[in-house]
Amino acid sequence: MARKGLIRIAGFVVLLFTLVGCLEISTVVSVKPDGTGTVTERMLMSKSSFSEMVLRDGDKKGQSGQIPDKALLEKKSQEMGEGVRFVSVRPVVTKTHAGYEAIYSFRDINRLQVNSSPDNGVSADSTSRDQSPKKKKQNVRFSLKEGSPSRLVIMMDQEKGASLSGSPDAAKPQQNPEQLKMATSIMKQFLKGMRVYMAVDIDGSILSTNATHRKEKRITMMDVDFDKLLANPKQFASFAALGSDPSSEEMQKIMKKIPGIKLETQKEVEVSFQ
Repeated sequence: MARKGLIRIAGFVVLLFTLVGCLEISTVVSVKPDGTGTVTERMLMSKSSFSEMVLRDGDKKGQSGQIPDKALLEKKSQEMGEGVRFVSVRPVVTKTHAGYEAIYSFRDINRLQVNSSPDNGVSADSTSRDQSPKKKKQNVRFSLKEGSPSRLVIMMDQEKGASLSGSPDAAKPQQNPEQLKMATSIMKQFLKGMRVYMAVDIDGSILSTNATHRKEKRITMMDVDFDKLLANPKQFASFAALGSDPSSEEMQKIMKKIPGIKLETQKEVEVSFQ
């Protein structure tokens, strides 16, 4: 059963569209001063959701369905930019989730673009990708000037003040209390256990940065644990009331009040390192 949810956070677009089950999605870009590096992506689905898919669709692929075909990962590497190469993929199993971790390498981070919309990535079921409607990608891009030190700029695709529909002036449909109650109930089921994470690891010594969230050599661009949102009834009620087309400003206002959720508010994050 396809489910639909749309969330925009601080310039990132996380289009939760046609996702089945509760996902943990993470992307970590590691960069060296010369502009080379790797991208490590994880996509994990809750074991209970995966079991439901097998029961519903039949055990056509079994456990192997958790890892996409390498051909799809090769194709994705080409979409990430010139000089990006698929390196490896391995299964990942935790107490609650199962899925895969894929690693890509790049020769020049200036040519790298990382899709911040997780559903546009390679899903555990490769057939669902072909059936999904086409959506505009929202990319994170990079600009690096080598030197002593090197200067990295991390940029997020965004349209200031725009809603997810692409029209900043689009009127939002009003929901009556009964519709809001139903929508809130569905969202709670859908978002439970979901987490979206994105970070940049600096392979060197950071001299300065304007990043909001930095710990040692890691700069966290996004860490949204929806269980923490669900644990705040007042904030979740405000979140649900936004409907399916919130603006980045509206989402940022709600999310920044929730302890444990990290969002980068800078349009361009600058890092000086060597």
